[in-house]
Amino acid sequence: MNFLFLTALKVEATPIIKGFNLEKDLKTQLFINNNISLLITGVGKHKTKFRLKSIIDLKINWDETIIINVGIAGGEKNKTNIGSIYLINKIIDEETGKIFFPDILIKNNLKEISLTTVINSVSDDSFNYTGLVDMEASAIFESLSSYIPCHRFIFLKIVSDYMDIKDWKSINVCSLIHEQIENILKIVNYYNNKNLSNRIILEKSEIKLLKKYSKKFQLTKTQSLQLTRLSENYKKNNAEINVLKNYFKRSPTSKQERNKVFDKIRQYLSS
Repeated sequence: MNFLFLTALKVEATPIIKGFNLEKDLKTQLFINNNISLLITGVGKHKTKFRLKSIIDLKINWDETIIINVGIAGGEKNKTNIGSIYLINKIIDEETGKIFFPDILIKNNLKEISLTTVINSVSDDSFNYTGLVDMEASAIFESLSSYIPCHRFIFLKIVSDYMDIKDWKSINVCSLIHEQIENILKIVNYYNNKNLSNRIILEKSEIKLLKKYSKKFQLTKTQSLQLTRLSENYKKNNAEINVLKNYFKRSPTSKQERNKVFDKIRQYLSS
């Protein structure tokens, strides 16, 4: 597999560049070494989308690529620890209200948490947010989701503050990332699995069955897509998907019930 690291800041990138012995390619602005590459996107959704457009047309084998976003994030004081690394399982875009779910297929020892992508840095109203806060994750997912399935997005965030920082220069970003480089290396090793690449995995009968389930439950387009992708990933790592029939025995009586059952399906297929 190929790995494309994305960081917002150069100081976030430096420990990764050193850890993987990456060298800058002047033509693409990527830092590269064999199957590992890195792009510095800049801070914020707008800059991130602009920089990602510059690499979309490159001859990248997207079918064999895993995206790893590494960076610092503000954390909820009662639920996170400064310096700790977290694996993101849900991304909320504060501006648009869109929600994205990276599918975590490979078991690891990192704690999972949700993240909100904001327009402006948060320093005095942290009570409005739960989990973590950053300024790029939703833009990364949305910009590349046409090329990369959700099970090949990895978002790793290191808590740098409790959303109460006044002097950003006081944060030693490089040191925070460096302290977690071993965990980042482990993630690369965990995900270096050819079974995560794109290939036709579901049989026609299984696809037909999933469409039947989607119709019966009146799933949204997003939920139907998630069901298909999760089922593909489950079959890659396990066996048959006919176990889902237990969840679809009866039709839900409300959207709330439907969403509750669908969350259980997501959890089961992602385990």
